[in-house]
Amino acid sequence: MDPRNKCFVPHDLRPILEALAREVLRTQPADVAEFGHMFFDEYLKHRRENRNILKDPAAYEVFRADLQKKFYEMERPASPMDSAATKIQAAFKGHLVRAHPEKYGMSARTTSSEKLDSADNKKDQKRHSVGGYSIEMDTPEDRAATKIQSEIRGFLTRKHVDKMKKEDTEAATKIQAHIR
Repeated sequence: MDPRNKCFVPHDLRPILEALAREVLRTQPADVAEFGHMFFDEYLKHRRENRNILKDPAAYEVFRADLQKKFYEMERPASPMDSAATKIQAAFKGHLVRAHPEKYGMSARTTSSEKLDSADNKKDQKRHSVGGYSIEMDTPEDRAATKIQSEIRGFLTRKHVDKMKKEDTEAATKIQAHIR
């Protein structure tokens, strides 16, 4: 066979096509070609920020979230229920990343000076000051989300209190056993 007629597959073709196939299977778009166009637009946008987007789990997760957001915005307009669900899911995913940063390719520990340097203090000051963000609680979805949050907080607090009581009881039993 003549070596001049050999075709070489570019080294990043396989991972890109695998990522495209994975996202097509995940989202099940009605128009795969349109979704492919959207995928590559979003991929190029994210690749400008991070060349190793397919190898870096944290960067890929951000890319995937942005792609899904763009896809669902294109597919259907967001209803208030969808936005409330998205807010709850985003908060939970943020909790998971903060609880186990090593699973998402982030450093587990940062020093307080690094946190201060990277923090957006203006946003935090605005959020925690009186009159910073206006919270409108007039929609049923907002009230439902608040109710869910309060129920979960109550459940977790009761669970924590029960655990503390159990530990105290076990400690008292051990002390009594040592005294006898």
